[in-house]
Amino acid sequence: MSDRDPAGASPAKPASAWQQLRASLDRPPAPAREMPYPRIRNFVLDVMTAGRRKNTVNVMLQADVTEVLRHLARSAADEATRVSITAFMASALAKTIRAHPHVNAYRKGSGKLVVFDEVDLNFTVEREVDGALLPVPFIVRSAETKSATDIHRELQAAKVAPVGETGPMSALEKAFFLMPDFARRVVWFLMRRDPFLFKLMAGTVGVTSIGMYTDGGIIGIPITPMTLTLTIGGIEARLTLQDGVPFERSFIHLNLSVDHDIIDGAPLVRFADAFKRQLENDAAGAPQ
Repeated sequence: MSDRDPAGASPAKPASAWQQLRASLDRPPAPAREMPYPRIRNFVLDVMTAGRRKNTVNVMLQADVTEVLRHLARSAADEATRVSITAFMASALAKTIRAHPHVNAYRKGSGKLVVFDEVDLNFTVEREVDGALLPVPFIVRSAETKSATDIHRELQAAKVAPVGETGPMSALEKAFFLMPDFARRVVWFLMRRDPFLFKLMAGTVGVTSIGMYTDGGIIGIPITPMTLTLTIGGIEARLTLQDGVPFERSFIHLNLSVDHDIIDGAPLVRFADAFKRQLENDAAGAPQ
């Protein structure tokens, strides 16, 4: 029996766009489940909105952390001196900022610049909130006066302290991020115009670490409302030559994001070089 249409039969007309739309709408919904959107994620949404207002530029760099890792391995033997790579980098960053205070500044109106003496580092700590893993803010105040061990202990405590009490994400911060959109926009409007209020609520410098979740070369470019933000990426091994002999060294990927309204390219590169030198000095056993 032939599969051909009977002689003289007209071919079937293609379905119209309307018919295709009706057929698509008549399909049963894809298997899925609906969940409430965590209101506490207003923290992320607000930071993204505030960050897009900045004229942010980024500089990616790599630092040889072979000696840093050896230093951390030696300190890991004693719980009292144990330090994470994030805390070590944050300590070096704060000390570099103390020597280059122009990066710890915010605009006040159109004609003034407020340069802070204190370096308040704003970290994001992953915590479970209302049954979901979310990044929540935690501020290490006056980090330039604290050792890497001190910063490490504060970060470790922030990983277990009750969320929405004293930190991470204090009761005041949690109440703020649960406010309606229009009320939060008013507060952000005031924060953008008052550097002292911004410092109180958000700190002065951002630090985010993504390298702890993977191996190898990885880095991120954040959307950030801070004048300066350090993103700590992954660590990868690389062969380098020393006197013609190959040695394996460890390099960490870093990104510095800055508000170009305040910090220009040349000062940023000088700051990046000073930061790498500070890492080397601290790894060599300079006082912390």
